[in-house]
Amino acid sequence: MSNNDEQKKPAAAPKKTRPAGSPTAKRPAKPAKAADQPVKKKKKKTETVLHHSPEGHIGGKQETTDLWHLSVERIREASERERRKINSSNQQFLYFLLKLFLALMILGSAIMFLTWKVLENYEKSTPNGAMSAYVHLLQANNYDKIYENSTVIFTQFNEKEPYIEYLKSIYEDVNLKKAVFSKKAYSNDTFLYYDMIVDKQKISTLELIYNEEARQWNVRTVIDARNFYIEVFGDAQVYVNGIRLNEHYISERNVSSDAYSNLFDLNQAPLVTRYHIDNLVTVPAVTTQDDTKYSVVKDALQDRFYIAEKPGGAMEEIMRTRIRDTAMTYAKYISEDTRFSDLQQYLYRRTDYYKAISSFVNRYFSTHDSYRFDNMHISDLISYGEDVGFTGTISFDYVVTIEGEKSQTYSNTYQMTFLNVSGKWLCSNLVIANQSQPETETETETEMETE
Repeated sequence: MSNNDEQKKPAAAPKKTRPAGSPTAKRPAKPAKAADQPVKKKKKKTETVLHHSPEGHIGGKQETTDLWHLSVERIREASERERRKINSSNQQFLYFLLKLFLALMILGSAIMFLTWKVLENYEKSTPNGAMSAYVHLLQANNYDKIYENSTVIFTQFNEKEPYIEYLKSIYEDVNLKKAVFSKKAYSNDTFLYYDMIVDKQKISTLELIYNEEARQWNVRTVIDARNFYIEVFGDAQVYVNGIRLNEHYISERNVSSDAYSNLFDLNQAPLVTRYHIDNLVTVPAVTTQDDTKYSVVKDALQDRFYIAEKPGGAMEEIMRTRIRDTAMTYAKYISEDTRFSDLQQYLYRRTDYYKAISSFVNRYFSTHDSYRFDNMHISDLISYGEDVGFTGTISFDYVVTIEGEKSQTYSNTYQMTFLNVSGKWLCSNLVIANQSQPETETETETEMETE
Protein backbone atom coordinates (compact mmCIF):
# COMPACT_ATOMS: atom_id res chain seq x y z
CA MET A 1 0.00 0.00 0.00
CA SER A 2 1.37 3.42 -0.90
CA ASN A 3 1.78 6.35 1.34
CA ASN A 4 -0.92 8.23 -0.62
CA ASP A 5 -3.47 5.55 0.24
CA GLU A 6 -2.62 5.81 3.86
CA GLN A 7 -3.17 9.54 3.73
CA LYS A 8 -6.69 9.04 2.24
CA LYS A 9 -7.85 6.92 5.31
CA PRO A 10 -10.40 8.84 7.52
CA ALA A 11 -9.48 9.61 11.04
CA ALA A 12 -10.61 7.10 13.68
CA ALA A 13 -13.69 7.98 15.72
CA PRO A 14 -13.13 8.66 19.41
CA LYS A 15 -13.76 5.78 21.86
CA LYS A 16 -17.00 5.81 23.78
CA THR A 17 -16.81 5.86 27.52
CA ARG A 18 -19.07 3.91 29.89
CA PRO A 19 -21.43 6.28 31.66
CA ALA A 20 -20.98 6.38 35.37
CA GLY A 21 -23.29 4.16 37.37
CA SER A 22 -23.95 1.84 34.50
CA PRO A 23 -24.39 -1.73 35.79
CA THR A 24 -22.91 -3.33 32.79
CA ALA A 25 -20.50 -2.09 30.27
CA LYS A 26 -20.81 -3.11 26.70
CA ARG A 27 -17.82 -3.82 24.57
CA PRO A 28 -17.31 -0.82 22.31
CA ALA A 29 -18.20 -1.42 18.75
CA LYS A 30 -15.45 -1.96 16.30
CA PRO A 31 -14.79 0.98 14.08
CA ALA A 32 -16.24 0.72 10.65
CA LYS A 33 -13.85 -0.06 7.98
CA ALA A 34 -13.35 2.23 5.17
CA ALA A 35 -15.27 1.47 2.06
CA ASP A 36 -12.17 1.16 0.03
CA GLN A 37 -10.50 -1.34 2.49
CA PRO A 38 -10.39 -4.80 1.01
CA VAL A 39 -12.36 -7.52 2.77
CA LYS A 40 -10.34 -10.50 3.98
CA LYS A 41 -11.62 -13.94 3.00
CA LYS A 42 -12.18 -16.40 5.83
CA LYS A 43 -10.61 -19.84 5.65
CA LYS A 44 -13.08 -22.63 5.35
CA LYS A 45 -12.77 -25.27 8.03
CA THR A 46 -13.42 -28.82 7.27
CA GLU A 47 -15.65 -29.13 10.26
CA THR A 48 -17.78 -26.18 8.95
CA VAL A 49 -18.12 -27.73 5.57
CA LEU A 50 -18.94 -31.04 7.05
CA HIS A 51 -21.49 -29.36 9.28
CA HIS A 52 -23.33 -27.94 6.34
CA SER A 53 -23.16 -31.25 4.46
CA PRO A 54 -24.88 -34.12 6.26
CA GLU A 55 -23.40 -36.62 3.89
CA GLY A 56 -19.92 -35.15 4.30
CA HIS A 57 -20.34 -35.05 8.07
CA ILE A 58 -20.98 -38.79 8.30
CA GLY A 59 -18.15 -39.70 5.92
CA GLY A 60 -15.64 -37.49 7.68
CA LYS A 61 -16.49 -38.92 11.09
CA GLN A 62 -16.06 -42.49 9.81
CA GLU A 63 -12.72 -41.57 8.27
CA THR A 64 -11.59 -40.04 11.56
CA THR A 65 -12.66 -43.19 13.47
CA ASP A 66 -10.82 -45.41 11.04
CA LEU A 67 -7.73 -43.28 11.37
CA TRP A 68 -7.98 -43.48 15.15
CA HIS A 69 -8.36 -47.26 15.10
CA LEU A 70 -5.48 -47.50 12.66
CA SER A 71 -3.31 -45.37 14.90
CA VAL A 72 -4.26 -47.43 17.94
CA GLU A 73 -3.49 -50.66 16.07
CA ARG A 74 -0.12 -49.35 14.98
CA ILE A 75 0.63 -48.21 18.49
CA ARG A 76 -0.41 -51.63 19.78
CA GLU A 77 1.76 -53.40 17.20
CA ALA A 78 4.68 -51.14 18.05
CA SER A 79 4.10 -51.82 21.73
CA GLU A 80 3.92 -55.57 21.07
CA ARG A 81 7.14 -55.43 19.06
CA GLU A 82 8.77 -53.49 21.85
CA ARG A 83 7.40 -55.91 24.44
CA ARG A 84 8.69 -58.86 22.44
CA LYS A 85 12.01 -57.16 22.03
CA ILE A 86 12.15 -56.54 25.77
CA ASN A 87 11.08 -60.13 26.53
CA SER A 88 13.65 -61.47 24.09
CA SER A 89 16.29 -59.30 25.68
CA ASN A 90 15.20 -60.49 29.14
CA GLN A 91 15.25 -64.12 28.03
CA GLN A 92 18.67 -63.70 26.47
CA PHE A 93 19.88 -62.07 29.64
CA LEU A 94 18.41 -64.84 31.81
CA TYR A 95 19.89 -67.47 29.47
CA PHE A 96 23.22 -65.72 29.72
CA LEU A 97 22.95 -65.71 33.52
CA LEU A 98 22.06 -69.43 33.46
CA LYS A 99 25.01 -70.25 31.23
CA LEU A 100 27.26 -68.14 33.40
CA PHE A 101 25.96 -69.91 36.53
CA LEU A 102 26.47 -73.35 35.00
CA ALA A 103 29.91 -72.38 33.76
CA LEU A 104 30.87 -71.11 37.20
CA MET A 105 29.44 -74.28 38.80
CA ILE A 106 31.42 -76.50 36.43
CA LEU A 107 34.53 -74.41 36.86
CA GLY A 108 34.11 -74.40 40.64
CA SER A 109 33.55 -78.16 40.73
CA ALA A 110 36.57 -78.73 38.50
CA ILE A 111 38.69 -76.51 40.70
CA MET A 112 37.46 -78.28 43.84
CA PHE A 113 38.10 -81.70 42.27
CA LEU A 114 41.56 -80.73 41.09
CA THR A 115 42.32 -79.23 44.48
CA TRP A 116 41.11 -82.40 46.19
CA LYS A 117 43.20 -84.56 43.85
CA VAL A 118 46.24 -82.36 44.40
CA LEU A 119 45.79 -82.58 48.17
CA GLU A 120 45.15 -86.34 47.98
CA ASN A 121 48.23 -86.89 45.83
CA TYR A 122 50.27 -84.69 48.10
CA GLU A 123 49.01 -86.61 51.09
CA LYS A 124 49.92 -89.90 49.43
CA SER A 125 53.30 -88.46 48.49
CA THR A 126 54.20 -88.44 52.18
CA PRO A 127 54.62 -91.62 54.25
CA ASN A 128 52.21 -90.46 56.96
CA GLY A 129 49.59 -89.50 54.40
CA ALA A 130 49.88 -92.84 52.63
CA MET A 131 49.54 -94.75 55.90
CA SER A 132 46.53 -92.63 56.91
CA ALA A 133 44.88 -93.44 53.57
CA TYR A 134 45.60 -97.13 54.21
CA VAL A 135 43.92 -96.90 57.62
CA HIS A 136 40.88 -95.20 56.04
CA LEU A 137 40.50 -98.15 53.68
CA LEU A 138 40.69 -100.51 56.65
CA GLN A 139 38.05 -98.51 58.52
CA ALA A 140 35.78 -98.66 55.46
CA ASN A 141 36.33 -102.45 55.18
CA ASN A 142 37.43 -101.84 51.59
CA TYR A 143 39.61 -104.95 51.48
CA ASP A 144 39.13 -105.38 47.75
CA LYS A 145 40.87 -102.03 47.16
CA ILE A 146 43.56 -102.93 49.68
CA TYR A 147 44.28 -106.17 47.83
CA GLU A 148 44.29 -104.32 44.50
CA ASN A 149 46.79 -101.77 45.85
CA SER A 150 48.96 -104.60 47.18
CA THR A 151 49.52 -105.77 43.60
CA VAL A 152 50.95 -102.39 42.54
CA ILE A 153 54.74 -102.06 42.86
CA PHE A 154 54.69 -104.96 45.32
CA THR A 155 54.60 -108.52 44.01
CA GLN A 156 51.54 -110.18 45.47
CA PHE A 157 52.02 -113.95 45.79
CA ASN A 158 48.94 -114.48 47.94
CA GLU A 159 45.54 -115.41 46.64
CA LYS A 160 42.87 -112.78 47.32
CA GLU A 161 40.61 -114.61 49.76
CA PRO A 162 43.23 -115.93 52.21
CA TYR A 163 45.02 -112.57 52.09
CA ILE A 164 41.86 -110.67 53.06
CA GLU A 165 41.05 -113.17 55.79
CA TYR A 166 44.52 -112.69 57.22
CA LEU A 167 44.13 -108.90 57.28
CA LYS A 168 40.75 -109.20 58.96
CA SER A 169 42.28 -111.38 61.65
CA ILE A 170 44.67 -108.49 62.42
CA TYR A 171 42.55 -105.36 62.10
CA GLU A 172 38.99 -106.34 62.98
CA ASP A 173 37.82 -105.11 66.40
CA VAL A 174 40.73 -102.64 66.55
CA ASN A 175 40.01 -98.94 67.14
CA LEU A 176 41.98 -97.68 64.15
CA LYS A 177 41.08 -94.05 64.94
CA LYS A 178 43.79 -94.22 67.60
CA ALA A 179 46.43 -95.61 65.23
CA VAL A 180 49.86 -93.97 65.37
CA PHE A 181 53.01 -94.92 63.49
CA SER A 182 56.56 -95.48 64.65
CA LYS A 183 59.38 -95.75 62.10
CA LYS A 184 61.59 -98.81 62.42
CA ALA A 185 65.36 -98.49 62.49
CA TYR A 186 66.01 -100.88 59.60
CA SER A 187 64.21 -98.66 57.07
CA ASN A 188 66.33 -97.68 54.06
CA ASP A 189 66.12 -95.43 51.01
CA THR A 190 63.98 -97.93 49.09
CA PHE A 191 61.77 -99.48 51.75
CA LEU A 192 60.29 -97.81 54.82
CA TYR A 193 58.90 -99.78 57.73
CA TYR A 194 56.54 -98.48 60.41
CA ASP A 195 54.88 -100.15 63.36
CA MET A 196 51.16 -99.39 63.67
CA ILE A 197 50.43 -98.82 67.36
CA VAL A 198 47.01 -98.54 69.04
CA ASP A 199 46.80 -97.85 72.78
CA LYS A 200 50.53 -98.50 73.12
CA GLN A 201 50.22 -101.97 71.59
CA LYS A 202 51.78 -102.99 68.27
CA ILE A 203 49.10 -104.08 65.83
CA SER A 204 51.17 -104.67 62.70
CA THR A 205 54.16 -103.56 60.66
CA LEU A 206 53.60 -101.58 57.46
CA GLU A 207 55.94 -101.64 54.50
CA LEU A 208 56.16 -98.63 52.18
CA ILE A 209 57.78 -98.29 48.78
CA TYR A 210 57.73 -95.17 46.60
CA ASN A 211 55.96 -95.40 43.26
CA GLU A 212 57.95 -93.14 40.95
CA GLU A 213 55.36 -93.29 38.17
CA ALA A 214 52.43 -92.31 40.40
CA ARG A 215 54.62 -90.17 42.68
CA GLN A 216 53.17 -91.63 45.83
CA TRP A 217 53.93 -94.19 48.52
CA ASN A 218 52.34 -97.61 48.31
CA VAL A 219 51.55 -99.34 51.60
CA ARG A 220 50.99 -102.95 52.58
CA THR A 221 50.92 -104.96 55.79
CA VAL A 222 54.00 -107.06 56.44
CA ILE A 223 52.83 -110.64 56.84
CA ASP A 224 54.72 -112.45 59.55
CA ALA A 225 52.96 -115.74 58.87
CA ARG A 226 55.22 -117.43 56.33
CA ASN A 227 58.56 -116.89 54.60
CA PHE A 228 59.79 -119.50 52.17
CA TYR A 229 63.10 -120.54 50.63
CA ILE A 230 63.18 -122.38 47.33
CA GLU A 231 66.31 -124.30 46.34
CA VAL A 232 66.85 -125.11 42.68
CA PHE A 233 69.32 -127.70 41.45
CA GLY A 234 69.80 -127.09 37.73
CA ASP A 235 68.18 -124.54 35.44
CA ALA A 236 64.51 -124.87 36.36
CA GLN A 237 62.34 -121.76 36.22
CA VAL A 238 60.34 -121.18 39.41
CA TYR A 239 56.71 -120.05 39.63
CA VAL A 240 54.92 -119.18 42.86
CA ASN A 241 51.13 -119.13 42.58
CA GLY A 242 51.59 -118.64 38.85
CA ILE A 243 54.08 -115.75 39.15
CA ARG A 244 57.56 -116.39 37.83
CA LEU A 245 60.41 -115.50 40.17
CA ASN A 246 63.04 -113.28 38.61
CA GLU A 247 66.61 -112.70 39.76
CA HIS A 248 65.51 -110.19 42.39
CA TYR A 249 64.28 -113.11 44.47
CA ILE A 250 67.58 -114.96 44.40
CA SER A 251 69.18 -114.69 47.82
CA GLU A 252 72.23 -116.93 47.19
CA ARG A 253 73.91 -118.75 44.33
CA ASN A 254 76.05 -121.92 44.37
CA VAL A 255 75.40 -122.68 48.02
CA SER A 256 75.12 -126.04 49.76
CA SER A 257 71.59 -127.36 49.87
CA ASP A 258 69.86 -127.19 53.25
CA ALA A 259 68.67 -130.74 52.63
CA TYR A 260 72.23 -131.70 53.58
CA SER A 261 72.72 -129.13 56.34
CA ASN A 262 73.58 -131.83 58.94
CA LEU A 263 76.72 -132.95 57.07
CA PHE A 264 79.96 -132.36 58.93
CA ASP A 265 81.52 -131.37 55.61
CA LEU A 266 79.13 -129.19 53.64
CA ASN A 267 81.41 -129.38 50.61
CA GLN A 268 79.90 -132.80 49.99
CA ALA A 269 76.46 -131.30 49.53
CA PRO A 270 75.06 -130.49 46.07
CA LEU A 271 75.15 -126.79 45.10
CA VAL A 272 71.89 -124.97 44.49
CA THR A 273 70.44 -121.53 43.73
CA ARG A 274 68.35 -120.28 46.64
CA TYR A 275 65.30 -118.04 46.26
CA HIS A 276 63.50 -116.24 49.07
CA ILE A 277 59.90 -115.02 49.16
CA ASP A 278 58.06 -113.48 52.08
CA ASN A 279 54.68 -111.97 53.00
CA LEU A 280 52.87 -115.25 52.43
CA VAL A 281 49.73 -116.18 54.31
CA THR A 282 49.66 -119.88 53.44
CA VAL A 283 51.82 -122.47 51.73
CA PRO A 284 52.05 -121.40 48.07
CA ALA A 285 51.79 -123.53 44.97
CA VAL A 286 55.34 -123.84 43.58
CA THR A 287 55.74 -125.07 40.01
CA THR A 288 58.26 -125.06 37.16
CA GLN A 289 58.15 -124.50 33.42
CA ASP A 290 58.04 -128.28 32.88
CA ASP A 291 56.42 -130.38 35.59
CA THR A 292 57.14 -133.57 33.65
CA LYS A 293 60.87 -132.94 33.89
CA TYR A 294 61.26 -131.41 37.36
CA SER A 295 60.04 -132.43 40.79
CA VAL A 296 59.03 -129.90 43.44
CA VAL A 297 59.22 -131.19 47.01
CA LYS A 298 58.39 -129.30 50.18
CA ASP A 299 60.51 -129.90 53.24
CA ALA A 300 58.64 -131.95 55.82
CA LEU A 301 59.37 -129.56 58.69
CA GLN A 302 60.55 -126.23 57.31
CA ASP A 303 59.09 -123.60 54.98
CA ARG A 304 61.39 -124.71 52.21
CA PHE A 305 61.03 -126.24 48.74
CA TYR A 306 63.52 -128.38 46.78
CA ILE A 307 63.48 -128.47 42.99
CA ALA A 308 65.52 -130.92 40.91
CA GLU A 309 65.06 -133.32 38.01
CA LYS A 310 62.82 -136.35 38.28
CA PRO A 311 64.73 -139.65 38.21
CA GLY A 312 63.98 -142.33 35.71
CA GLY A 313 64.95 -145.81 34.60
CA ALA A 314 67.49 -147.78 36.64
CA MET A 315 68.31 -144.79 38.84
CA GLU A 316 64.70 -144.49 39.99
CA GLU A 317 64.59 -148.18 40.87
CA ILE A 318 67.81 -147.86 42.91
CA MET A 319 66.36 -144.91 44.80
CA ARG A 320 63.09 -146.67 45.59
CA THR A 321 64.86 -149.80 46.83
CA ARG A 322 67.27 -147.86 48.99
CA ILE A 323 64.49 -145.74 50.53
CA ARG A 324 62.31 -148.79 51.27
CA ASP A 325 65.09 -150.87 52.86
CA THR A 326 66.38 -148.00 55.00
CA ALA A 327 62.92 -146.99 56.19
CA MET A 328 61.89 -150.52 57.12
CA THR A 329 65.14 -151.11 59.03
CA TYR A 330 64.77 -147.80 60.86
CA ALA A 331 61.16 -148.64 61.87
CA LYS A 332 62.24 -152.03 63.19
CA TYR A 333 65.13 -150.46 65.06
CA ILE A 334 63.04 -147.88 66.95
CA SER A 335 60.48 -150.59 67.81
CA GLU A 336 63.30 -152.82 69.04
CA ASP A 337 62.64 -155.44 66.39
CA THR A 338 66.25 -155.24 65.14
CA ARG A 339 69.65 -154.04 66.33
CA PHE A 340 71.40 -150.76 65.53
CA SER A 341 74.14 -152.64 63.73
CA ASP A 342 71.57 -153.68 61.11
CA LEU A 343 70.71 -150.04 60.54
CA GLN A 344 74.32 -148.79 60.40
CA GLN A 345 74.91 -150.16 56.92
CA TYR A 346 72.38 -147.67 55.54
CA LEU A 347 73.60 -144.57 57.38
CA TYR A 348 76.32 -142.01 56.67
CA ARG A 349 78.23 -141.59 59.89
CA ARG A 350 79.64 -138.08 59.42
CA THR A 351 76.33 -136.39 60.14
CA ASP A 352 74.45 -134.99 63.10
CA TYR A 353 71.66 -137.42 62.33
CA TYR A 354 73.87 -140.47 62.83
CA LYS A 355 75.11 -139.09 66.12
CA ALA A 356 71.55 -138.64 67.37
CA ILE A 357 70.12 -141.97 66.20
CA SER A 358 73.00 -144.06 67.49
CA SER A 359 72.08 -143.18 71.07
CA PHE A 360 68.31 -143.30 70.62
CA VAL A 361 66.24 -145.28 73.12
CA ASN A 362 62.49 -145.65 72.55
CA ARG A 363 60.89 -145.76 75.99
CA TYR A 364 57.31 -145.41 74.75
CA PHE A 365 56.98 -148.28 72.27
CA SER A 366 54.72 -151.14 73.31
CA THR A 367 56.09 -154.65 73.56
CA HIS A 368 54.67 -157.00 70.94
CA ASP A 369 54.97 -160.45 69.47
CA SER A 370 55.12 -159.76 65.74
CA TYR A 371 55.06 -156.95 63.15
CA ARG A 372 54.30 -156.27 59.49
CA PHE A 373 54.31 -153.40 56.95
CA ASP A 374 51.14 -152.34 55.14
CA ASN A 375 50.15 -149.63 52.65
CA MET A 376 53.69 -148.66 51.64
CA HIS A 377 54.02 -145.80 49.18
CA ILE A 378 57.11 -143.94 47.87
CA SER A 379 56.83 -140.46 46.33
CA ASP A 380 58.49 -137.03 45.86
CA LEU A 381 61.68 -138.37 44.30
CA ILE A 382 64.22 -135.78 43.16
CA SER A 383 67.74 -136.41 41.94
CA TYR A 384 70.77 -134.17 42.44
CA GLY A 385 72.72 -136.18 39.93
CA GLU A 386 73.46 -139.91 39.60
CA ASP A 387 76.70 -139.55 41.55
CA VAL A 388 75.61 -136.86 44.06
CA GLY A 389 72.41 -137.49 45.99
CA PHE A 390 68.66 -137.77 46.06
CA THR A 391 65.65 -137.34 48.34
CA GLY A 392 62.36 -139.17 48.62
CA THR A 393 59.33 -139.68 50.86
CA ILE A 394 57.90 -142.97 52.06
CA SER A 395 54.69 -143.65 53.97
CA PHE A 396 53.52 -146.96 55.48
CA ASP A 397 51.63 -148.57 58.33
CA TYR A 398 53.67 -150.49 60.89
CA VAL A 399 51.34 -153.07 62.46
CA VAL A 400 52.38 -154.94 65.62
CA THR A 401 50.51 -157.79 67.26
CA ILE A 402 50.30 -158.07 71.03
CA GLU A 403 49.78 -161.51 72.66
CA GLY A 404 48.14 -162.79 69.50
CA GLU A 405 44.83 -161.11 70.39
CA LYS A 406 45.09 -157.42 69.45
CA SER A 407 47.15 -155.28 67.12
CA GLN A 408 48.36 -151.69 67.04
CA THR A 409 48.85 -149.74 63.81
CA TYR A 410 51.41 -146.94 63.58
CA SER A 411 51.08 -144.76 60.46
CA ASN A 412 54.41 -143.21 59.50
CA THR A 413 55.77 -140.83 56.88
CA TYR A 414 59.54 -140.31 56.50
CA GLN A 415 61.36 -137.80 54.33
CA MET A 416 64.82 -139.16 53.59
CA THR A 417 68.01 -137.73 52.07
CA PHE A 418 70.80 -139.85 50.59
CA LEU A 419 74.36 -139.05 49.58
CA ASN A 420 76.68 -140.95 47.28
CA VAL A 421 79.74 -141.83 49.41
CA SER A 422 82.41 -143.80 47.59
CA GLY A 423 79.77 -145.37 45.33
CA LYS A 424 77.36 -146.26 48.13
CA TRP A 425 74.01 -144.57 48.72
CA LEU A 426 73.93 -143.72 52.41
CA CYS A 427 71.18 -141.94 54.35
CA SER A 428 72.40 -138.58 55.61
CA ASN A 429 69.10 -137.50 57.18
CA LEU A 430 65.69 -138.90 58.04
CA VAL A 431 62.84 -136.61 59.09
CA ILE A 432 59.59 -137.93 60.53
CA ALA A 433 57.01 -135.98 58.58
CA ASN A 434 54.07 -137.73 60.21
CA GLN A 435 53.61 -140.34 62.92
CA SER A 436 50.10 -140.89 64.20
CA GLN A 437 49.04 -142.32 67.51
CA PRO A 438 48.51 -146.10 67.32
CA GLU A 439 45.07 -147.51 66.56
CA THR A 440 44.32 -150.65 68.59
CA GLU A 441 42.15 -153.48 67.26
CA THR A 442 41.43 -157.02 68.44
CA GLU A 443 42.19 -159.94 66.18
CA THR A 444 38.46 -160.78 66.02
CA GLU A 445 37.66 -157.30 64.66
CA THR A 446 40.46 -157.64 62.14
CA GLU A 447 39.20 -161.00 60.89
CA MET A 448 35.64 -159.65 60.55
CA GLU A 449 36.87 -156.71 58.48
CA THR A 450 38.91 -159.08 56.31
CA GLU A 451 35.88 -161.28 55.66
